[in-house]
Amino acid sequence: MRLFPSTGGKNGTRAGHLQVCLGGGRFCVFSLTFSQDSSEILGGTNDGCLFVYDLDNKKGALKIKGHGDDVNSVCFADESSNILYSGGDDGLCKVWDRRTLNESSAKPVGVLAGHRDGITFIDPKGDSRHLISNSKDQTIKLWDVRMFSNKTAQRNTFRAVCEQNWDYRRDSVPKHLTQTKSLLEGDTSVMTYRGHTVLQTLIRCRFSPAFSTGQRYIYTGCAAGRIVLYDILTGKIESTLNGHRACVRDVSWHPYRGELVSCSWDHSVLKWTQSSHVADDLATPSTRDALSRSRSLAERKEESLVLRRSARIAAQRNGAGGEGSRDIGVGAGGNSSNPEEEEERG
Repeated sequence: MRLFPSTGGKNGTRAGHLQVCLGGGRFCVFSLTFSQDSSEILGGTNDGCLFVYDLDNKKGALKIKGHGDDVNSVCFADESSNILYSGGDDGLCKVWDRRTLNESSAKPVGVLAGHRDGITFIDPKGDSRHLISNSKDQTIKLWDVRMFSNKTAQRNTFRAVCEQNWDYRRDSVPKHLTQTKSLLEGDTSVMTYRGHTVLQTLIRCRFSPAFSTGQRYIYTGCAAGRIVLYDILTGKIESTLNGHRACVRDVSWHPYRGELVSCSWDHSVLKWTQSSHVADDLATPSTRDALSRSRSLAERKEESLVLRRSARIAAQRNGAGGEGSRDIGVGAGGNSSNPEEEEERG
């Protein structure tokens, strides 16, 4: 595993190599994420394991056998980094508490069962209580980690996953998955969302931003080249954005602005805004309102920064006869290149 500098490095700076192969052997890493304080990396591998790498001490901090199949997605529950979530091809989401974890015989504090096929991605809400999971059974499920599944539900999920005899990377979705609307016995999910297609790759799903939408939506990519937005309360499709010509693997909604970016197997990355003609034509009014509100909040935040910056320049000029502003935006010739300062001089 390699750690790349976010600035791209200078003068031939190379990425750092991180040794995470605890206990020897070879494996493939399917999922990685930083902790909130950037001191650790959590990963999931194809041998059913989870690992935590300590960046400060440059060594592995934890490795446990967590699933019976590939671990496709992992995440920290919140900023504390004590609670871990994992989802795998065994169709189960598992919750781990590092404070009570015995590495030699690791057991989760709880299991969330209800999917009929492998899990492709999980996303935490950040409140230590809720997460969503995307699955090859063509559904997204919302979970409350205070409502764990019993052994019967786990066995039913195991049986349902074992009965699947198709390959989502190459085959079409079997009819029994799209036609089945009933829940597995013991399913403890809060809500199930249907309407997108999971094929070809590990498609992601996420909560919409708290700042601009109050996390009212769940959004996901789709093998049909769409971006699908669900209303988290009703479970209905709130909006569908079309623009890609192939599978959309991942989508990310800007935390403050009314913007989304999506990447697709059509070799393109698209940016969606409220003014985008495709998004504006196809989005529902409530989704357009969310994008517009997100953008206006970001613009007000940026405007506030500009006003504070202008006030600081004026204060420096008044306090030092105008000389104090020369250290802001000075060009190669020694003249000010700050547009705000030039505007105020006019």
